[in-house]
Amino acid sequence: MRRLFAGAAAVALAVAVVPLRADEASHRRTAEELLRVMDVEKIMQANIEASLELQVKANPGLAQHRKTMHKFLSKYMSYASMKDDLLQLYVTEFSEEELKDLTKFYRTPTGQKFLRKAPTMMKKGGELGLRRVQENMAELRRMIDEASKGGGKD
Repeated sequence: MRRLFAGAAAVALAVAVVPLRADEASHRRTAEELLRVMDVEKIMQANIEASLELQVKANPGLAQHRKTMHKFLSKYMSYASMKDDLLQLYVTEFSEEELKDLTKFYRTPTGQKFLRKAPTMMKKGGELGLRRVQENMAELRRMIDEASKGGGKD
């Protein structure tokens, strides 16, 4: 009797797991479709370029290492290298229905415009932040000096 019960339980568990795996696969495919519609691969490549430009602008001495930095970022920050992690992130953070809603939005003219503008907006936002820090660097140095005189660590 115990064997019969154990066998029935194993079958029930196996049957319960199969739909779960199918749902997970569907959820992942939906996330992948969203990333495709968003053209995340192209956006990530543009972000690598923008990031390099900002880094070199902030520290001109890095210009001589631009190719090396590009190679490094392309290796570790490209869509190809991060795709599985990105898919897992989207699957974890959004339900399948939410992913479908986002995909619908990004297929609209407004969604497509947002995607076209995103790299430029990120670059301009980064430049704004960099300019703010540079404009106020004297204050930061003063604050660090004062903190150091008062015992050092924050």
